[in-house]
Amino acid sequence: MHREPALSRVAGSLSYVRCVYALLARRFTPSRTPDRYFEIKFTNGLGERDPEKSMIVRKIVSGGRSGVERAALDLAIQLGISHGGWVPHGRVVDDGRLASRYRLTETGSTDGPQSDEANLKMSDGLLLLARGALMGPATRMLTEAQARHHPYLLIDLDRHTRFQSSLLINSWLKSEHIEILCISGPTENEDQRIYRDTIECFRTAWWALMMVEPVQSSYPQTNRAGRPHTMDEAVARLLQELPLKDKVTIANMGADEIPGLKASLGRYVQKQFGLWEGNEDLMQSCRQAADHPQLADEEIAALIIDRLARELRKTHKLRVL
Repeated sequence: MHREPALSRVAGSLSYVRCVYALLARRFTPSRTPDRYFEIKFTNGLGERDPEKSMIVRKIVSGGRSGVERAALDLAIQLGISHGGWVPHGRVVDDGRLASRYRLTETGSTDGPQSDEANLKMSDGLLLLARGALMGPATRMLTEAQARHHPYLLIDLDRHTRFQSSLLINSWLKSEHIEILCISGPTENEDQRIYRDTIECFRTAWWALMMVEPVQSSYPQTNRAGRPHTMDEAVARLLQELPLKDKVTIANMGADEIPGLKASLGRYVQKQFGLWEGNEDLMQSCRQAADHPQLADEEIAALIIDRLARELRKTHKLRVL
């Protein structure tokens, strides 16, 4: 009887971030599914959804200013998440009139603080991203959130790496049960890099979510005869068995994101390729390739994944035209 390749179960980790394609392609087009939920799903050992570990961001709201707020809206559009919020009358923001593709509602006033307050009220929590001291309208939103005892999280990108920031964001979203998320921070006039950094921070956050739950597989281990004996064979096996969407995903991960596959693909390599049972041929091949005689199982798996990523970047790297 035909059996689905065991590695497809690794998609139980990677497939939870199907939305990554639009994000990687950087194509800002209006969502055709405005009421779609962005849901990161985790399963128990039976493959059933675990509500305690699953997380939903149902809507992203912001005031539409350049920088962090604009990045939040573009991110929502890319991922197909519902977005919205309030904007001053005339849709006037710091860099001109806000484009009509952003589904924000005009207030009856040209007063920015009024729309900021409305955005805060409609959300379950406020996320603020900045580099160093917070500045501009976002400072006012922080003060308002503190006065209202409204859940908020302030991330200083100068003090935390993207990966650390993503873990803080994910932990806060889960602990506060955030479904409608308001996002704010500096404008591009205040920080020219903040738009890009906001996109990259959230991209890393989606990846961090898939590290939480180890891969669960109901398929039997590969028999000894079928296990790879060299690093080249191991990489070739992964290239053969990985679903296309996962090849594209890995090819477009940053170098600092690849180690995050340790809890999913790394465990698969260790188990199915016999590292836990002492596949000496494969272990020796990898140690020779690394010119290191004392590599542990986890380090060997990481070496194989790193070689896999390099190969996939040659053939599956998305390029913006």
